[in-house]
Amino acid sequence: MLEWNICKNCGAILDNSQNTCLNCQGDVEKVNIDYLKKYLDNLNFVVKTLNIFTPYCTLTKDMGNIALESLIMDDLFKYFSYLGLGDNEITDNEVEFINSLLDTNFSKEDIQTLTDAELDKSLPASFKCLQEIDEYGQNFDMYQLNSCSELFNCFKLFGKFFITADNELDGGVLKIYSQYINYLESSLKSKNTALKPIDHLNYKPSKKEETHSLDEYLNELNKLVGLEKVKKDVNSLINLVQIRKLREKRGIKQPPMSLHLVFSGNPGTGKTTVARLLSKIYHEIGLLSEGHLIETDRSGLVGGYVGQTAIKTQEVIQSALGGILFIDEAYSLTSKSENDYGLEAVDTLLKAMEDHRDDLIVIVAGYPALMEKFLYSNPGLESRFNKFIYFEDYNEDELYNIFWLMCEESNLTLDEAGDNYIKEYFKRIYDNRSDNFANGRAVRNLFEEVITNQANRLAPKEEISDVELNTLTYQDFLVDENE
Repeated sequence: MLEWNICKNCGAILDNSQNTCLNCQGDVEKVNIDYLKKYLDNLNFVVKTLNIFTPYCTLTKDMGNIALESLIMDDLFKYFSYLGLGDNEITDNEVEFINSLLDTNFSKEDIQTLTDAELDKSLPASFKCLQEIDEYGQNFDMYQLNSCSELFNCFKLFGKFFITADNELDGGVLKIYSQYINYLESSLKSKNTALKPIDHLNYKPSKKEETHSLDEYLNELNKLVGLEKVKKDVNSLINLVQIRKLREKRGIKQPPMSLHLVFSGNPGTGKTTVARLLSKIYHEIGLLSEGHLIETDRSGLVGGYVGQTAIKTQEVIQSALGGILFIDEAYSLTSKSENDYGLEAVDTLLKAMEDHRDDLIVIVAGYPALMEKFLYSNPGLESRFNKFIYFEDYNEDELYNIFWLMCEESNLTLDEAGDNYIKEYFKRIYDNRSDNFANGRAVRNLFEEVITNQANRLAPKEEISDVELNTLTYQDFLVDENE
């Protein structure tokens, strides 16, 4: 397998003998072709979205509406072949590089035959098309669209790795590489293309959440107030995934299974909390590479212009890769109103769920009846979301326990009269709850109102004891009733 030493800080390619980077003193890590595949995957992710604009692109229409990905792969092949024959010889490592990165099966003879010796005489077709599409997107206020810069960065980065595939650097090939990159850069800048610096994917600093063991996450799940049926269903799902992973590890065939979920229930029933724990648990058992949760709703996915929705949705999906994408009130995406782009978001989502089925789980959530209509609105949704977990309303005892948990987390307690009051209060609101009862949110709202009332009661006093600071009284619950 092809391998390189690379600085984790600045991304410089280093000699195998170097333990630290001479440029920035950063630590060294060994990487392989998968490092570059992530850049290519990111580029293709953006480009697949841009294919919706190809009918408006003169160049692609002239070429028979060819897919942008195909254009890019073709131009990358020509580029690598051009560099490879810079010393008049294609090596085994260079052939492996081309075939591994581009997922092709070229021989040395193929490469020698297909090489374009005049590559630096005109800008590659893929750049020309992306330039035209970037300009078209700006007509719809998409000023951040700069796919041309993304492609240029890939050419620049891939070329550096390609010319060092044999763990040595020929001076003549380096000169050819530098001249061609300079040619691309000057050509793009002459068209006012803004070129951004390369973002080193694998080593981008990030604030990692504190991690725990699988048992700790499972305990946290099982200690949640109420949700007994939910916890039973989720634990069964986890057991199923663990056994599937074990069968996979042992090479045993198994039927395909969709792990995308529907969480239905009223607000405040713990859907987001369970989804977040599930993302961590799936990461610990090796199902997801990152284990994070991305929350969104219609506003985070749907744009106001033709083509904008697909780009917004792709960006959200990209941020969720390796984890769980949680879409609240998902039924709002299938509105039938005129000029609504929600269905475009659904189509983009379904495509991404197929493309990234090994490292992305989608959970759609909302009211039960509306979620059923949402799934039945599109055959693709119905086939991919076949696991349902229903979150029942919290009963009066569970609401009471949630309130006490909030108190304990804030180092607060209740006097006897206050404790008796909330028992009766939660019984009353549970017995008279509406169809869209707010559950845990109602408890949170009450808690915040009561500690505000306590603050208003204590603030005028000249001396306040620790006991008073840490005690909620019956009086704090009755301020509004006395007004």
